[in-house]
Amino acid sequence: MITPSIHSIDLLRLALAFLPVLLFLVALRGLDSYKLVSIRSVAMGLGAGAIAAGLCFAINTLIFQRFAGYEDQYAQFGAPVVEELAKAAYWTFVIATARTAFMADSAICGFAVGAGFALVENVSYLHLLQGKGVGVWLLRGFGTAVMHGGVAALGATLSVFLLEGRESVSFRLFIPGVVSSILLHSLFNQNLESPLTSTVAAVLGIPVILAFVFYFSEKSLREWLGGKLDRDIDMIGMIGSKEFQETRVGSYLTSLQEAFPPAVRGDMLSLLQLTSEVSARAKSELMFREMGLEVAPDPEVDSLLTELRYLEKSIGPTGMLAIRPLLSQTPRDLWEMHRLGQKQR
Repeated sequence: MITPSIHSIDLLRLALAFLPVLLFLVALRGLDSYKLVSIRSVAMGLGAGAIAAGLCFAINTLIFQRFAGYEDQYAQFGAPVVEELAKAAYWTFVIATARTAFMADSAICGFAVGAGFALVENVSYLHLLQGKGVGVWLLRGFGTAVMHGGVAALGATLSVFLLEGRESVSFRLFIPGVVSSILLHSLFNQNLESPLTSTVAAVLGIPVILAFVFYFSEKSLREWLGGKLDRDIDMIGMIGSKEFQETRVGSYLTSLQEAFPPAVRGDMLSLLQLTSEVSARAKSELMFREMGLEVAPDPEVDSLLTELRYLEKSIGPTGMLAIRPLLSQTPRDLWEMHRLGQKQR
């Protein structure tokens, strides 16, 4: 009988600690037919999670030292709060700054943060659990690691769902997502003495929930693409028509004639037309991506975005406030502009 070497056992522990959560992350990105989350964004999420894990390790160590004898209680109720707040700092940032706007890509970004957190956490446990058997690493790799990614993904997804269709980002709408991730994390940690049940629930439950998230996200994205593209095209055609003054948009601009000079109102009209044109181009690119076709950067988009910034500056803050009712400024619209700007760099 051949006894496995210590070196081979260490390699097995490493594989069990790291591979499950990374493979899960790769699978999530593969499910996204639009491929809206770049490899760079995934890497940044992993890095943010790693930083969060380092910060939480320092905080948790300090608390364990100060409150010795309450380790289990803290692990069940305190650590989930600290760790989920640390992870949420990144996924709330990417959502609030319009770097992601759909449930599927927010789930990928959230899971990447959790995966980075779990990887660093498991590195620390490689030393602390040196004498433990392979079963412990099965639980950590398939249970704890997947849980860290899953609860962050679900929190981010819920936040995007609540922000959908709103004209501005309100941070109170992030509270349910953060609280839900804390509660799920705490629920997972309740079975410290018998973690198998929590591991099975995480491995079976999280993929099912995220599968539904991806299904409804892509359905919502298709509906948004079709409906918003039609509205963009209608706006472009309407502005160029003879009956424009009789439309709702034309009447509103006419009502501003006493508040703003003709030159500013002309810039407002140009801004509306240019915004609709840029928006239509962005949606056309997404439709091509759904068909599996990669679209090269449009050389005209950069000049169009420059002109948009010029018009916004020319109209001024007061004028932009007056024209805001005519401009769609939902998180998805802001994401669209952010994505185009990033793509041209």
